[in-house]
Amino acid sequence: MISLNINTLIVSRSFSFIGFIFLLGALSCTKTTDAPVLFFNSLTAGGVGIGIVSPVNVPANATIVASMSAPIDPSSATSSSILLMRNFDSTYVDLTVSVSGSTITIVPKLELGNGTYYILTFTNIRATDGTTLTYIWRAFTTIGSFGPAGLVAYWNFEGNTYDQQGTYNVSSVTDLNYAKSFKGIMGQCAAFNGTSTLIQVLNGDQLVSTNDFSLTFWAKANSQYQIDSLGKPKAQMVLGVGDYKGFEFEIAPDYSSCDLVASYALPDGTTVSEDLSFAGDGKTEYNGGQPGWTYCADLTPTGGVAALLKDKWAFISCSYNSATKLGTLYINGFMMKQQDFNQWPSGDPARNITGLKYGGSAPQQENIFAMGFFHSAGSTAYSATSWGNYYSPYANHFRGWLDEVKIFHSTISSVEVEQMYIITRP
Repeated sequence: MISLNINTLIVSRSFSFIGFIFLLGALSCTKTTDAPVLFFNSLTAGGVGIGIVSPVNVPANATIVASMSAPIDPSSATSSSILLMRNFDSTYVDLTVSVSGSTITIVPKLELGNGTYYILTFTNIRATDGTTLTYIWRAFTTIGSFGPAGLVAYWNFEGNTYDQQGTYNVSSVTDLNYAKSFKGIMGQCAAFNGTSTLIQVLNGDQLVSTNDFSLTFWAKANSQYQIDSLGKPKAQMVLGVGDYKGFEFEIAPDYSSCDLVASYALPDGTTVSEDLSFAGDGKTEYNGGQPGWTYCADLTPTGGVAALLKDKWAFISCSYNSATKLGTLYINGFMMKQQDFNQWPSGDPARNITGLKYGGSAPQQENIFAMGFFHSAGSTAYSATSWGNYYSPYANHFRGWLDEVKIFHSTISSVEVEQMYIITRP
């Protein structure tokens, strides 16, 4: 019995060992190795890391760099397989994509603007060893408060008159005060007394001379005590450079209209000035027919232009697009007026406009950007008039409050204008 038990135990252990060997063999035959996957070693935009958590401090001029786990096949990493979408209007940014070894460099062709959310996608990126990144997306937001690309000058009047872009220096400030702005988070605004307050900025001609142009600002025009030499209400000249030889924005004495007058470049080097005047009556004709006025909002059922601009904060935006030759005026995020220079009569020089251009000449116009009037104190144009001479007590000075003045060398879209208004409105 003992021998049998021992033999049985030996046989049993032998079969167990053989089974174990068989199991190992079976496992070795069925085991598969996971295929390698292409992945990011790092992904940065303007030196800021982009990961699962989306950064909110990416520079507006950021270059995006993707460091991959293997050398990349350049034919798979192109502007077709790598997309950058601006979220608020689903616009895709034009990109230049290049590959060097395992590094993909992505350069947006235009600045990305401020405070803007972007979605970056990679699709079917292949490495030279055959590994593939099938699809992945990452997101980021550019630094600062929302603003379109192309910003060249910005005054927020937070107790000072500094250009927040650091380029356009204020040469003089006269009788300026500060007040609470239209919205608590906006801090302070500039207050103009309607008789002498003036901010003057050097090199204003450089603000004007550009193919694409946009101007935005918040303003509240105060209708009290604005009397001309005849005892009648006077116009409000909010800001400008070189009057109609540069650009200027004004509000009519009775608040029935507003107007952007700007100087535009012609191919022969000369300039022509045109008005983007808005009366809120729905008409695209003026004084028997103004060529090129293609749209005018009808505000007559709601009180006209005065209901928007008289003693109320309003967000004003004006732009010119050199590609389409369209000039557009917006108030509080809505299109109010549009002119198309392609619609001017055949042979009219305005059909050949290439962009904006400063056309002033001293001493009639000084190349100084003025806020509170339509030209500098030293400009002699209209000095013989009571309304156009800065030193006249009846001049059309701006009386009211001004904030968030921005000038762009780009055309801001209708969606961008709407976003700017929605984000900042009271």
